Amino acid sequence: MLFVWIAYLQVFVSSYRRQKRSNILINRGAGSGLEARCLISNMSAEAIYIESIIATVETNEGRWSYPVTELLEGRSDLDLKTRQGPLQAGRFVDIGLFHSLIEPVLQRSTGSRGGIASDDLKNLLFFEIKLIAVHGSEDLLAGAMRRFDLIRQQDQLLVSGHAVGTRQIRSRHDRKRLHDDVKADL
Repeated sequence: MLFVWIAYLQVFVSSYRRQKRSNILINRGAGSGLEARCLISNMSAEAIYIESIIATVETNEGRWSYPVTELLEGRSDLDLKTRQGPLQAGRFVDIGLFHSLIEPVLQRSTGSRGGIASDDLKNLLFFEIKLIAVHGSEDLLAGAMRRFDLIRQQDQLLVSGHAVGTRQIRSRHDRKRLHDDVKADL
């Protein structure tokens, strides 16, 4: 009888822990090229607060990361100039065009102030979006990351997720490192 109760308690505790942890999705919508929209969905049971968004690009010449939390383009909802803010459970937010997320990183890597040169796009291999958020009453930050490959097809770049889902940053060690990423965004 003791083993039955221990097994029942284990099922209850694991179900409770699964329900309380964050689940953030990063996806593509409204197109398949660089003009597609990047969508962040909060599939957690509780609201999250988006603290920071970091884009990483890899080209033939190297790999660069840069915070893209602040907007370069306008936004329709209240004309906000930041991607920070609360996101209720079961809701999503459009954080902009993939092009507008990649552009500041490529500009920083090349040192240019203008738009993205076509040569920069030709050298682009893939990019990653890392989202850092505060979740519930937890002390550690929550996070998610998704890599997108670029497929060249008939003089057009198509955005395709490298894997089916978004990788959740859940290990204690990785969640502690998110604090360093947020500090770099300040």
